[in-house]
Amino acid sequence: MRKSKLRKTYNILIRLAIVVLTFGFLYDQIFYRKDFQSISEFFPEVSGSGRFSLLIALTILLLPLNQFLEIIKWKYLIDKLEKVSLWTATKAVLTGISVSMFMPNRVGDYLGRVFVLKKADRLQAVLVTIVGSLSQLLTTILFGLVAVIFIYPFYWDLSEQFNLWVYSGLIVMALITGFTSVFAYVNFASFSDVIRRISGRFYGRIKKYADVFALYDVKNLLVVLLLSILRYLVFSFQFWLLLQAFLVPINYLNAMVLIGLVYLMMTIIPTIALSELGVRGSVSLFIFSMFLEPFGLWTELVSLGVVSASTVLWLINIAFPGVLGAIFVYSLRFFRKNNNNGD
Repeated sequence: MRKSKLRKTYNILIRLAIVVLTFGFLYDQIFYRKDFQSISEFFPEVSGSGRFSLLIALTILLLPLNQFLEIIKWKYLIDKLEKVSLWTATKAVLTGISVSMFMPNRVGDYLGRVFVLKKADRLQAVLVTIVGSLSQLLTTILFGLVAVIFIYPFYWDLSEQFNLWVYSGLIVMALITGFTSVFAYVNFASFSDVIRRISGRFYGRIKKYADVFALYDVKNLLVVLLLSILRYLVFSFQFWLLLQAFLVPINYLNAMVLIGLVYLMMTIIPTIALSELGVRGSVSLFIFSMFLEPFGLWTELVSLGVVSASTVLWLINIAFPGVLGAIFVYSLRFFRKNNNNGD
């Protein structure tokens, strides 16, 4: 009886801490960061038209689709361990965003999600969630490599033999990297055999975790990759809509190339979700200025437009779902009544 009360108390305290940290970080970000101050000054100059309202509305309307693709992707993966409802999967993804607000490199996505599960081993569930994250990472890398190939001729003259050789080598390296990454991903099940061979006599202790990699065949992984690609196209399109709303002079194809570079660089830079906002803004400014400046299109208003688009996208796709996730923190079970699953 005493242990049961302690479990309830600890669960309540941890849930309360998550809510306080989430809202505390959001309050600090929104009311004390310079990005929002500059946007608030720039907003009246662009928000008067019906076109602006329409573009913002379309961006917001795409948020449910963005999150739904992630929700069904996680549900598709986690159902191998524990059958969950679409509602449970929704709460898991949203609470994961909330927890990740104050943890490095979105680690909270894993923790927030697995603690909604009732029976599945949590470490196994973390590994399953990582599979989904790897598919999104692979998608970002593939689109980023394509972006690098497209952007290279813009900066270097291919009529010069040396630049042409470098470009040819870059294409070959991109193709090899892309093919190798996809091949390794779709053959994820082979990691179980690799772990068995290198772990030797210790394999018995980690067998149930190594077996997680064998749960998914090529078809399963391709479905997850397709969902990740669709989600990438959605949030990239949201970014472009916001660039148009804030009067950044760039067409869709060029924007997709630059956005691909932004997201590729973002995967390299370690961040937490809140500092990610500033890093994303800085990376976006760097990438877009390098492209627009040679055309004489880079002005102070355009730079404000890029920062505004990046910041509003963060508000829509991360901050708002994070707030919703904080509401569902009550669903998290950090301590179960029985710990037969190694929890």
